Amino acid sequence: MVLSLITLAATVPLLATSTIQLQEQSQGQQEEAELLLKTEKCHLNGRATRRMTAKRQDQFRNMRVVLQDGYLLLEPRAASRKHPFTGYLLPFPEKSYDGLVSTINANNMLNWIFINKDTYRLQYGVRAEAQTQWTGPMRLVGDHSEWRVAFDGWEGFVAVQEGEDCWALYFDKDDNGLADKVKDQAVVEIELLRSVLDENNKGNATG
Repeated sequence: MVLSLITLAATVPLLATSTIQLQEQSQGQQEEAELLLKTEKCHLNGRATRRMTAKRQDQFRNMRVVLQDGYLLLEPRAASRKHPFTGYLLPFPEKSYDGLVSTINANNMLNWIFINKDTYRLQYGVRAEAQTQWTGPMRLVGDHSEWRVAFDGWEGFVAVQEGEDCWALYFDKDDNGLADKVKDQAVVEIELLRSVLDENNKGNATG
């Protein structure tokens, strides 16, 4: 009996150590996976939220985020010829949060994505343009079945109609449907979903 107790006393610390090591290993693997997800280039699609009508949900079923003339737009994926969002999360310089970057042309030139503080519209530009606006915190939310972009802890993105098949991207910072920002234009609640790159856009996170 005494021998058994001695053996048990020697074994318990080993078991505890093994458990801690497994937990640390699991946490390390999770952090590595999250970093890979954040820094891997992707496209973004726009999807109407479940609060929208069935007609709107169907209308936004195949919409892709594209860049043109300093602004982010949503257009039907099949018809668009504009440069698609092709980017990832990146720590914003001198800030404690991640921002969002995207290539802006076929030469893989990178710009920061930001929200204009006055208009609430999503735009892109160099650091000097972006740093006076809202650049983050940006993060991915969801699970392994889908990942979506969130700004400042919530998903408040909306699309504002500018043409028959062209929608401008905004962030509804005041949570009032952009009542003070746009007039006589359709406003649709959307989610920005991460999607895999097209074959001709594949590359590493350095651009």
